[in-house]
Amino acid sequence: RWHTTSVLPPAGDVNIRGASGETYLVLNEDDDYRALEEIDAETAFFRVHPGAVHLHLGDPYLVTELDREARVAFVRRAPGDYYTQPLEVNDVHIVRSTDVRRAGEAEVYLGRLRVRQQVVGYRRRLQFTGETVAVEPLDLPAQEYETEGLWFHVPEAIEQEVQAAGRDLAGGLHAVEHVCIGILPLFAMCDRQDIGGLSTLAHPDTGVSQVFIYDGHPGGVGIARRGWAQVEDVWARARDLIRACPCEEGCPSCVQSPKCGNNNHPLDKAGAVEILARLSGG
Repeated sequence: RWHTTSVLPPAGDVNIRGASGETYLVLNEDDDYRALEEIDAETAFFRVHPGAVHLHLGDPYLVTELDREARVAFVRRAPGDYYTQPLEVNDVHIVRSTDVRRAGEAEVYLGRLRVRQQVVGYRRRLQFTGETVAVEPLDLPAQEYETEGLWFHVPEAIEQEVQAAGRDLAGGLHAVEHVCIGILPLFAMCDRQDIGGLSTLAHPDTGVSQVFIYDGHPGGVGIARRGWAQVEDVWARARDLIRACPCEEGCPSCVQSPKCGNNNHPLDKAGAVEILARLSGG
């Protein structure tokens, strides 16, 4: 059992809102700029970017300004007839592999990744129908952090079969990434917003196609590690989810992601089923 040697309780030195300890203050313009809350700096660009609808105690507030230097977001009450979803683009580089194991026909790696993410815009969607009424661009700086992730290469034989069937390989890999991120919370007890991902036909660190799934928090919180340990089950559940979805080309219930910065393009639902079926052995 561990005991502190300090006279003061150590809990005061630990920020429960984020790993960096840096926060943004949210001020309400309608209430003489009273502070509503603090949010961690790692998620500020996603939650309180200019134009965002931010929920506080169930009430919607529109972000009118984000002062990055002072770390302050200014908000006012919003009508509540629409909500917003941030759009992000990511770049991932392998720092080092810490473990690898064979899963069916693929080798699945676990290790440290350097992630560069940028919020490039947001969608405005109607509250009750989910219809996208506008897509707005944003000019925010990129954020970089190191985290833990898993990654795998789809064997060349599977890639050739997918392409021979007339499917879009890039769209299939992209769909695999999305659906695995959507399924992983069933295994790791988290939210899909806690997970990031990237798929590419030729990653500069490996020279081959790659699918990355990583913890969306600096340092990592164990989500990708759980996915790596149970990747066969993740693939199988992802495969079954896509097969059970009655849509033809892909929808938000299967392969589309609400935060995809590429506007869910390209996506190939049938290609993803073929890839996951081969990877999972079914």
